[in-house]
Amino acid sequence: MRSNRKKYAQLQGIIPALITPYEDDGRISDKRTRELVRHLISQGVAGFYLSGSTGEGFLQTVEERQSFLEIVMDEAKKEVPVIAHVGAMDTATAVALTKHACGAGATAVSAVTPFYYKHGSEQIKRHYIDIAEAADIPLIAYHFPDMTGSKQSADFYRELSSVDGIIGLKFTSMNTYEMQQIMDVCGEDFLVFNGPDESCLAGLAMGAFGAIGSTYNIMPAKFVELHRLFRQGRIDEARAVQYEVNKVINELLKYDFIAFEREILRLQGFDTGLPRKPIQQLSDAQRADIRETASRFPFLNIR
Repeated sequence: MRSNRKKYAQLQGIIPALITPYEDDGRISDKRTRELVRHLISQGVAGFYLSGSTGEGFLQTVEERQSFLEIVMDEAKKEVPVIAHVGAMDTATAVALTKHACGAGATAVSAVTPFYYKHGSEQIKRHYIDIAEAADIPLIAYHFPDMTGSKQSADFYRELSSVDGIIGLKFTSMNTYEMQQIMDVCGEDFLVFNGPDESCLAGLAMGAFGAIGSTYNIMPAKFVELHRLFRQGRIDEARAVQYEVNKVINELLKYDFIAFEREILRLQGFDTGLPRKPIQQLSDAQRADIRETASRFPFLNIR
């Protein structure tokens, strides 16, 4: 049996959770999406993760999520892998998105645990199994307790790791001890991806296979450099890069992270439109403050 680490080696890097570019009227923009995808590929990213929290997937229709995947797949042209987030509150929608992603040629799908309703572990496990059985495409589960209110144990993921087609986990939590415990019980063939950008290096040091993150949209080259330095064993230099990007993240935390990142992208020359309400809509004063903040970090390359 071929090792997942070898089979999905392309995913072993920095993967932006892609911002969804909109036109001025709020429609998903084909042109702006292609421009952003080409830019990020040129910066050395290892792939894309679509329609998750950063991509505003839960604020979009099923048809919009499908259309966005098709645009990205066409522009990426198999240069880099594409992971489609198919998470939904109901299993039927997640299954439908999974079947579409498989047909569109995505590398894998991913799904956050269903939220709002208080599901038990068995229901969540069945939800994931239904997704995994829906189509011939690998599934990466998604652990994000701060957003979903669902905190599953290491044993839960050990059970999931034995299901055919479930190859890994996007782990978005600052608890690297918990990450290590999951990796320990699931084995090295279960691919765990670091989620929190501010602890990217810590996650890699604990054994994360790769990293999927939001600020990789606005600082791709910095995180690609961090990953390269880590792989080369140059930990002091990688730590210095993590400290640099964390200064930007500290400023980001004053705002809704999606609104902040969209404004930085606009200042970099990539207009991705406004986030969908009720996400924060920036005032002119806030935009001016973000510009001043960004000007203190030359590596953000604002215009």
